[in-house]
Amino acid sequence: MAKVTLYTRNILETGTVTVTGTADTGYPESRLYDRSIDFYWKDTNTTSYTIQVIQSSSAQKSIDFLAIERHNFNGKRLRWQSDTGSTAWADATTHWAQSGNGQIVKTLSTTITKLKWRFSVATSSGIANPKASEVYMSAGSSFAIMAGPAPSAEELDNVQWNKTVGGLERATKFGDRRRVRNYTLMLTTAELDTFRTAIADTSGYSKPFYIKDHRGSYIFSRLAEPPIEEYGDKTHTNINLRTIEVL
Repeated sequence: MAKVTLYTRNILETGTVTVTGTADTGYPESRLYDRSIDFYWKDTNTTSYTIQVIQSSSAQKSIDFLAIERHNFNGKRLRWQSDTGSTAWADATTHWAQSGNGQIVKTLSTTITKLKWRFSVATSSGIANPKASEVYMSAGSSFAIMAGPAPSAEELDNVQWNKTVGGLERATKFGDRRRVRNYTLMLTTAELDTFRTAIADTSGYSKPFYIKDHRGSYIFSRLAEPPIEEYGDKTHTNINLRTIEVL
């Protein structure tokens, strides 16, 4: 059965974040966790650097997901780590040589609960003006998708068509198209509680988040509308979920 996974919180928002180096004016470190992938953090540092988050010792969250958007880490050695309960660090995933500047996603087979997490870029040749628009560490909540009504995917355009006096039409493109996903979930009472907790992380539907769609793509999205709960069954609740990609 197909599933959708929601990653609705980012521990960088609630933890203490430190970043190597000094951010450029107008590109503060807070942009790494502002849930906007079109505003950048940028640094003057040209050597290796680290982005570290320390969670509250009394409210540690489990983690199984890392996403990084719009960076310039191509060709650099990257590492995602958690603490070992002492001063040492352990790799959450095998460190890797980054290929390209596209979306980075790393997932774990099981969640890990640690006080400290960090993402680091190691380079012997330096990196000019390192930048990224979001570093997102979370844990996913997965929900089964009903086969009927069937899930659907579509694209939302960002185009306006204008008609001339003579009847000709010309298009004005305001931006890229966005991916839309439509799902119906059938949840048990326990699953419904988990779903409501996940949605509560969006702060009244105002914050975008990551979804893993039914085909395995990771999409930074927002709710198109508050989810509708339908109580047509004594043991299950149907949820209509519609998300739109955020650019």
